[in-house]
Amino acid sequence: MKPWNRACCVGLFLTTLSLVCIVANAFLLVPDGKTWSSDQLSLHVLLMPGFIGGGLMVRSLEHRPVTRGWRGCCGSISIPCSCWCSVFGMLGAIYCLSVSGVGLRIGPKCSINGEWDYHFQETAGTYLKNDTSWNLCEEPLKVVPWNVTLFFLLVVASCLEIVLCGTNFISKTPVNATHAAFSWDTPH
Repeated sequence: MKPWNRACCVGLFLTTLSLVCIVANAFLLVPDGKTWSSDQLSLHVLLMPGFIGGGLMVRSLEHRPVTRGWRGCCGSISIPCSCWCSVFGMLGAIYCLSVSGVGLRIGPKCSINGEWDYHFQETAGTYLKNDTSWNLCEEPLKVVPWNVTLFFLLVVASCLEIVLCGTNFISKTPVNATHAAFSWDTPH
């Protein structure tokens, strides 16, 4: 695959994954389709791993290769800039993976008998296997499957972002960059 095609494909996949992360985080803010106060939402939702990490940090720097790629010229982006973009995107994806993973392990903040707390925190993630306990939360309704689904989506998306950013970084190392410079073909 030609270097500009590879960069454009990676950029397009990263843009799609970052948008998935942003939308998933937006849905986490409105469990049960209603808005809740910040003291009724999980800290891991308020840290916005999908917006900040998997979304904006990945999206902001991978936008250049995609837009230039559609015009047929990704070659104008320097190798150090591309490496920096890959590292910055990988750090954002790692942040998203870390916060989302902890959010899955601890469980959502919900109300049981009028008390708002992390009621599944002591289970150390075993609540994920016992879906009969998911109905214990009185408010927001169905918050456990809501959070499990969306945090799991963030975990998967951020893992894919890490792989793509890592692949992009490795392909921009000096040895590969020298090879690409000598085997560069102009697009027809």
